[in-house]
Amino acid sequence: MPKNSRQIAKSPPRNGRVFLPIFLLCLCVFARCFARDAMAQTDPQNAALLAFKREQIALLREEAMRGLYNRAAIDKAIAQTQSRATQIERAVGDAARTRYTLHERAYFAPDGSPQPFWIALPAAYNPNRKWSLVVYLHGYSPSISKISPWFPSAEILDGAARRGMVLAVPYGRRNSDFVQWGQDDVLKVKNEAMRLYSIDENRVFLAGASMGGYGAYAVGLHDTSPWNAVAPICGRTDFYLWFDTARDSLPAWKRALYDADDPRFLLPNALNTPFFVQHGALDTTVPVEHSRRIAADAKRLNLPLQYLEDPEGDHYADFQIEAISRAFEWLAARPDRAIPPKIKLVAFDPREAKNGWARIEAFETYGEKATLDVEIVGDTINVQTENVASFVLEPPGLFSTKNETKPGETKHSETKHSEIQLIVNGDEMPALFDAALPVRWQKDGAKLQKTPARCGPFKNALRDPFLLVYGDGADRLAAQKFALEWKESADGNAKIKSTMQVTQADKANFNLILFGTRDSNSLLGEIAAQLPLELTKNGVRNGEKMIVSQKLGLRMIWKSPWSQERVIGVCSGIWWGEKLPLNHKWDLIPDYIVYNSQTETDDTNVALDAGFFNGNWEK
Repeated sequence: MPKNSRQIAKSPPRNGRVFLPIFLLCLCVFARCFARDAMAQTDPQNAALLAFKREQIALLREEAMRGLYNRAAIDKAIAQTQSRATQIERAVGDAARTRYTLHERAYFAPDGSPQPFWIALPAAYNPNRKWSLVVYLHGYSPSISKISPWFPSAEILDGAARRGMVLAVPYGRRNSDFVQWGQDDVLKVKNEAMRLYSIDENRVFLAGASMGGYGAYAVGLHDTSPWNAVAPICGRTDFYLWFDTARDSLPAWKRALYDADDPRFLLPNALNTPFFVQHGALDTTVPVEHSRRIAADAKRLNLPLQYLEDPEGDHYADFQIEAISRAFEWLAARPDRAIPPKIKLVAFDPREAKNGWARIEAFETYGEKATLDVEIVGDTINVQTENVASFVLEPPGLFSTKNETKPGETKHSETKHSEIQLIVNGDEMPALFDAALPVRWQKDGAKLQKTPARCGPFKNALRDPFLLVYGDGADRLAAQKFALEWKESADGNAKIKSTMQVTQADKANFNLILFGTRDSNSLLGEIAAQLPLELTKNGVRNGEKMIVSQKLGLRMIWKSPWSQERVIGVCSGIWWGEKLPLNHKWDLIPDYIVYNSQTETDDTNVALDAGFFNGNWEK
């Protein structure tokens, strides 16, 4: 595993050449489970599951063509997968829901690809009562794919079932570290599990080991409110320790990209959510210092984090299975979640700037940390901000309502809501707020064209429906290369069109990723004069200045000129990240970057100019 990869090897690593027996075993289990499905009304989720099975068939046929595996075993896997696809296609009703305790499911991601997940139910599951839910995140596996997914061991399944817990297992878009589209996958699976099964919304938990331990930190700390408690196991907590890099040695724009997903920087968000952290002292894959540091941070900040270090534990299966069992026991003992009157929020990425009933809508300076400390005292909300241009508060059920009657009047059922006094950075707002409505605040002169759903960095353009758009033949090859990288890193399906094929509906409904320059791509030509940066024949136009060179690259996210809801991406010049691992090609691209073909020690291209646009998308 390359050191510059963020991934942490799941131990013991699985030999990629043994996946077929495992896949065949899973198919046999699912075939028995689904052979006697009851017939009911057609369920739309079957379409995603059917698409997933068809994709598995295509992937198996590709493996057969490569000739790396036993042809008879592959043919058997194809036949069984085709049989299951036929069952799904013919099913009337939810083809995944059965009398059995293991359900294979799928949903359509924003890029249109089917993404699988699995639900394991206690044997006594009955929809007439509410059940706890644990979303469990897998470790890194170099051989993971949609025909060789990671699946929990019998010990993990039994451990959850014995404690009366529903277990949801996301695929996680392969080895995504469960950030960006990986995080979106986790949250989608959690929501699907709650929609399809009888789940107690106050008893929803997050856990994971190794890469999944880091994912539990990242997903759980970006917004703690979906989770009653979080249990990371042997997970990385400090990017700079992991990469053996001094934070101050990096440019500010690169620090912001690291910090946005770094557990130690996000830890203050855990004020109201207990964490149970476990690590083996003998771990040589993820050094125990990661957990020691975050435990010390939590103690200093007086946060509800419990740390257990096993002096004989390492990173391998025996330790992880014991730790997972302890985590399940600890999670089962947590009290129900209550709505907190006090919230702390730390964020670097506007898309992740939410915690509970508080969210930051706009930063003053993008690419820098923004913080929001909110506390309700009586009918007053006290707010302290740092680098915040706008915020919204929606504290449900935390204010009493008043039912007032005047002398001589008959009491009626209409309710008068509390009026809230808002104090921001010591200043009382002149108007009172209705407790039944969101409380919105905006700093004078705030620049608000950027929104949490329409902002950088570049990778955010890939979290919503996107379309790759090329002009000439060279641009087409670049778009196809981008699509291949997306397929291999996120198991996604990138749509590709020429500029001549793009419709008005495409402009309204997709983030357009534009390849080439104004000379080769007519859509770039249409908007080139508006763009703050542009690759030309002589170099990169940077505002009114020029970065002169014949071998430069430009990547940029910017507001879409065709839609108030969308962004565009620009990919011009030499390729970005040729040496980067496929699973993290886009991590270290801010809003814009101009680069050459040389590389840094972290294998990113050398940046000649890079950074974040302001709230009006200006440089």
